[in-house]
Order: sequence, then structure tokens, then C-alpha cells
Amino acid sequence: MPVLDGWSVPSLYAHVMGNAAIVVHPAVLFYRKVIADLQQQLREVLYRWYELVVEERPRLLDRYAELFGELEHTLQVETLRAAQVQRIVELVHLYVRRGEPITASLLHRICQLVERQHRHYRERVEATSRAEQSSHGPSVHGVSRAQACAQLYRDLVKRLHPDRSGNADLFERFWSIVQDAYSAGDLERLRAVHGIVCIEAQYRSSEESSVESLITMHRRLLYRIEYEQRRIERMLRQEPFVIAKLLDDPSWIASRRAALERQIERERRAAQRAGDELRRCGAEQWEDHFRTAAADAVPDDIFQDEFLKNTYFSMRA
Repeated sequence: MPVLDGWSVPSLYAHVMGNAAIVVHPAVLFYRKVIADLQQQLREVLYRWYELVVEERPRLLDRYAELFGELEHTLQVETLRAAQVQRIVELVHLYVRRGEPITASLLHRICQLVERQHRHYRERVEATSRAEQSSHGPSVHGVSRAQACAQLYRDLVKRLHPDRSGNADLFERFWSIVQDAYSAGDLERLRAVHGIVCIEAQYRSSEESSVESLITMHRRLLYRIEYEQRRIERMLRQEPFVIAKLLDDPSWIASRRAALERQIERERRAAQRAGDELRRCGAEQWEDHFRTAAADAVPDDIFQDEFLKNTYFSMRA
């Protein structure tokens, strides 16, 4: 049995003097005080995370979009176009190597395939993004965002109200934030605030807690604080935080604009070279076919069957 200052662990919580008064052992008092201090330290670390994610990052992203949003969008469009044209070249070369003529019908089907491949890619990216967002949603199956917001709001109101908690600092800091988040249906912000406000509920001790349980809670808090601090440090080494000061530097802004413009020009040249190659292969009207292919509405299953039958399978003849 572990011994501390002559006391066995089960007796560390308290010892009896005479047959009446119970005196709390100094180790229990010590750990209670340390745990309370660590809870407050964790609250400040979590609040810093909240400030970075909910307040500072959106502000920096808005500033970046204000400066470079149009160029970034143009770069995205030109990069996609270059990739699509290069894919058309790859498919056309399959037929050129066999000596097959590049007919208007074949070219249109190739353009359809390329457009659909990229559309499906965009859909997968969007689905992944939605899945990541939903991972921050309700943890209980079947609970809607509105219900989760209402549950968190009720709990936060009860915990924050001065008549209930007696913590005027928490009330002053978070009351209006909670009201705004609930009005906007912002589940993620409510969850973040709930994690900050309800630390004591996550690391709960009672009058009957043993020294062993208090020591375990003390270690858990130290680990959690270290983890959250590392998480903040990692985030601060990433964009947009690493460029926060640069967003007000005229020389850096000019340099960044020039770099984006060069990237846009490279993608345009890549698309132009691919287009020239298509024309050399006899696909002079590829741009017209690609524009109309993007507007086609043939169901995917029908399109795939027809494409395989009329193109890939026909190459075996």
C-alpha cells in the first residue's frame, strides 16, 4: 500500500481525531488547490484557441480574400481548365496511336468524359468538406443541429448565470457570445464555449475524492494543458497566422500578387500548349465540343455504357 508522510493512501483523505472531528489531510487540500489553478489555466488556454479560431482566423482570411481573392479564383479556374485540356489530349492520343480518325462524335464523347470526371472529383471534395463539418456536429445519432444548439444553450445559460454560478468573470466574458451564437445557430461556437465554461464538469472532484483520484485528475489536467498548448503552437505556424503581419506589408502584397499572376500565366500556357496539340491531332473544334459537353445532361450510367461501347470497346476491333 502506498505511503505518503506516514499515511497510507486510503487514509490520506482524512483522519479522525478523537471520535468526532474529521480533519482533511494536507495532501487533499494541496491537490484541490492545484487542480483549481490548473482548471483556470486550461480555461485560459482554451479561450486563446477560441480567439484564434473564431475571431482571428476569419478576420485574416477576410483580409487575404480582400487582397487576393480574385486572383486566387482565377488561378483555380485556369488550373482546372489546364488539367481538363491535358486530360483530353491523353484520351485523343489513344486513338491517334491507333490511326483512328478524330471524328466530331468521338471528340464530343471524350470531352463529356473529361467534364464528368472533373465534376465527380469536385463532388467528392465537397462531400469530404461536408463530412468534416458534420464531424463537429451532434455526437448523438439523430440529434439535429437545432436540438444540439438548444441543449448546449440551456446548459450554458444555467452555468453562466451569476445567480447560479457566482462567477461574474465568466458571465461577462461569454454571455453575449452565447446569445449571439445561439441566435445564429452556430453549433461549433457553442461547443467551443461549452468546453471552456464547463471545465469543472469535465474534471469533477467531490468532498469524498481520494488522494489517488485527485492525483490522477492532476495528471490529466497537466496533459490536457500541454496538448492544447501544442495545438495552438502548431496552428500559429500555419496560414493564415504566419502571414498575419505580412497582410499589411505593401511590398509583400505586391510580391504575392506578382507570384499569383505568374502562376495564372503558367496554367494558361499549359492549356494553350495542350490545345495546340489537339489541333495537331485533328481535333480543331475541341473547344466548342468541350463547352457543349459541360452542359450535357445524360445520366451517368447511360453515359458510361455508351462511352465504353462506342470508344474503348470499339478500339478492340
